[in-house]
Amino acid sequence: MRRFPLLELLIALGFLGGLLGASTAWPQPKTSIGKVTALEGKVTVLREGRFAPEPLANQAAIFQEDIIQTDVASKVKITLIDATVISLGEQSRFEVKQFVYSAQQQTLTARLAVTAGIFRAIVKKLIPQSSFEVTTPTAVAAIRGTDFMGEVTPNSTAIVVLEGTLVISNVRSTFRGIATLVEGTGTTVADDQPPSAPTRWSESRIEALRRATALQ
Repeated sequence: MRRFPLLELLIALGFLGGLLGASTAWPQPKTSIGKVTALEGKVTVLREGRFAPEPLANQAAIFQEDIIQTDVASKVKITLIDATVISLGEQSRFEVKQFVYSAQQQTLTARLAVTAGIFRAIVKKLIPQSSFEVTTPTAVAAIRGTDFMGEVTPNSTAIVVLEGTLVISNVRSTFRGIATLVEGTGTTVADDQPPSAPTRWSESRIEALRRATALQ
């Protein structure tokens, strides 16, 4: 029987090339969207594709789809690449749903979620093409650039604005109505109601949230 060594060599090279090509199809490393800039106590992060949370350290990178949780007597401050700062008090849970930022065009599409606990968010002013939302189990905040704080439970969300303007609505569109908050005013969004009428919060109530989220 005649052999065709050249043909066999070409087939082998083609098979090897296919293997090499397949090896390049592995997912590329994710790009960081921020980092931890201060931390006290015990904080964990659940990464996309992982089955268990792992300890989060100061200066650790933050990625899309991260779920960050603080323990009792613990706090964390996260600075994102657009200079947004998120601070979490104890027993808080924060999720990065989406974060797409272009430094060159100064555009941002962000969807963040705080599902439990106390938080503070400082967001720089956005240009009209950008969108930034923070959701909780009961509320959604549309942000144009502001400094605000909130306390989140499964059944209600209380939010106060320290600087700028914030538009709040129930996370479920069936409950119509919005609240527009300005400096010093706050609202509460219950599970089955539109936001309460904005009221001016006492300095003691605001200061309690400040202390709960303050880190060096």
